[in-house]
Amino acid sequence: MVDYRIRTFLTLYETMNYRKTGEQLCLSQPAVSQQIRGLEEKYGCKLFVYDGRRLSATPQAHRVAEYARTALYNEQRLQQELAGPAAREIRVGATKTIGEFVVADALSRYIRQSADSLKITVDNTAVLLSQLEHEQLDFALIEGAFDRSKFGSRLFRRARFVGLCRKDHPFAGRTVSLEELAGQCLVVREEGSGTRGILENVLAERGYSLDLFSRVICANQFSLITRFVADGDGVTFAYEPVAEGQSELAFFHLDCLDEAREFSLVYLKGTRVFSLVREVLGDLAPEDLELEGG
Repeated sequence: MVDYRIRTFLTLYETMNYRKTGEQLCLSQPAVSQQIRGLEEKYGCKLFVYDGRRLSATPQAHRVAEYARTALYNEQRLQQELAGPAAREIRVGATKTIGEFVVADALSRYIRQSADSLKITVDNTAVLLSQLEHEQLDFALIEGAFDRSKFGSRLFRRARFVGLCRKDHPFAGRTVSLEELAGQCLVVREEGSGTRGILENVLAERGYSLDLFSRVICANQFSLITRFVADGDGVTFAYEPVAEGQSELAFFHLDCLDEAREFSLVYLKGTRVFSLVREVLGDLAPEDLELEGG
């Protein structure tokens, strides 16, 4: 069983405040301090130090946090498995392109074939990574960049990241320069999304920002984004699957944009998720999965 003090450690690791930790866990501040001292004695190192009045985590605490999250997840999954199949809940996260346009059929098939409870969270990259860290997801399918030192991952699939415009737009079917985007209206996802992050990084590498565009429209649903673009209200950048079946849209290409991109299966290091991934995704599951996560 996981040491009962681990949850207290993780709460303090996130809040960096003994009082707030006690309030969240219904513990007195001295009890929190005692549990942390106990862990420090167990591991033979300091986990938290004060710099003046500011509390900070030591390098050893970062390693303990990684272990603790994995241990809590594995214990949570073990409890569900021991309770029997009727009690199992599978929690899948996906960024919006993947959730709406890539895995919907596979998830629907799994719902029909299995008696498991399935909780599906479709949100941006930042939210899903946070939920993984807090043991709120079993695995996530992520587009865009993430910290590979903090998470385990496998290649899920590759997709092209392209410009989208109305089919009669001057950009349709063309390769355009970054300078030609100046004066265009951009329809884009919210901050924290993978697609927006890719575009912002490409612009920043060349000394630009979203200010290059005459106007920026932000929407967190691709149905709205593609509707605005199809109506001629602006251009956007997205993965190819977003435009499938939408005859009013056309692709264009940015001359400085590497269109080859990866979708990733992401999970907490050391958690046992690969068999679960195979069950849920079926033929869409990565082919190189080992017997267990790592």
